[in-house]
Amino acid sequence: MKFNGDGAMKYQSVFAWGMVVLTILLSGCMRDSRPVQFYMLNADSGVADTARVSAASQGPVIGLGPIRIPEYLNRPQMIIAIADNQYRLSEDHRWAEPLDQNISLALFKALPRQLGTDRIVRFPWSQRQVIDYQVGIDILEFNVDASGQSRLIAQWFIKRKELPTIDKRSVYQFQASTTDHAIMVKAQSQCLTKLGQEISKTLQQLMASGDGK
Repeated sequence: MKFNGDGAMKYQSVFAWGMVVLTILLSGCMRDSRPVQFYMLNADSGVADTARVSAASQGPVIGLGPIRIPEYLNRPQMIIAIADNQYRLSEDHRWAEPLDQNISLALFKALPRQLGTDRIVRFPWSQRQVIDYQVGIDILEFNVDASGQSRLIAQWFIKRKELPTIDKRSVYQFQASTTDHAIMVKAQSQCLTKLGQEISKTLQQLMASGDGK
């Protein structure tokens, strides 16, 4: 088959575009072939499991929840704040369950050991359930920033029957990473652990004084 000058140029152009398309397709296939990594938070990072949990049928009941998170965190992808008003989502690194449920479960597992009682129920609970202390949490910020710092800002309250509600805001920060997602999750778990410890300490003080019973 023979080509004149124009035909040869057209052929080369089509061939070049074909190679570009092929490269893009191969890149996409290579990306799609990478396994997605899934992560879970915990709220007892670095905490020794020494507390004895009481299974007594008497004593105050603690209701955990509701726990709310911002909509920008309400997604499976892990998020890094790369600028003040800009975020990067990682398609290859995801939460194993919705983040608000993960936070709730992590605290639900950690609080009994910190408080020494298993009389804790998660929101939503039955209307017939008597709650002595209700702990509600609004997560305002919970991600890694451009400098590799994990930051948690939480507004939380403890409601005590007919007594005044206690309102607090907590800020925690730990060094993480901008590239290693396992380190990010560890740092975020440390933040959540500190929040759980502060909530437990406040509840212990209230229960020791007899408020809310």
